[in-house]
Amino acid sequence: MGGSAAMSPRWAHWYRRALPAYWLFVFCCTHFPRLKLDLGVGSPDKLAHVVAFSLLAFLLWRFAETFRRPLSGRFVWIAAVILLVYAAIDEYTQQFVGRGVEMRDYLYGAGGMIAVLAVLECQRRWVVWRGRAKGGSAGG
Repeated sequence: MGGSAAMSPRWAHWYRRALPAYWLFVFCCTHFPRLKLDLGVGSPDKLAHVVAFSLLAFLLWRFAETFRRPLSGRFVWIAAVILLVYAAIDEYTQQFVGRGVEMRDYLYGAGGMIAVLAVLECQRRWVVWRGRAKGGSAGG
């Protein structure tokens, strides 16, 4: 899935359904009262935040690509703002269902999202650079 090639209709269809379903799933999971995770690792709650919000960032990126490929250079910033604001709201609203609000949870989730967005942005820039180096126009 590189370059300016169109995403296959099957994948586009999948991402357009997966993102809303997963986003709802994440919201529900983060709002179960007194949810305890036993993942067999230290700080399973922090690991869950990193993984859950990293996957959310990945799905948002791929979802957006189903409408425009390649994405513009501004998309990474738009996605970061949307996801960071959502993560803050998500963490804040947990207090209303008997869960704690922890800045560390937010930071772990934000870190996962930013890491994924950074990797995807680097990949996007590489594709653009490679397209220009070959004399084409890969977007910008």
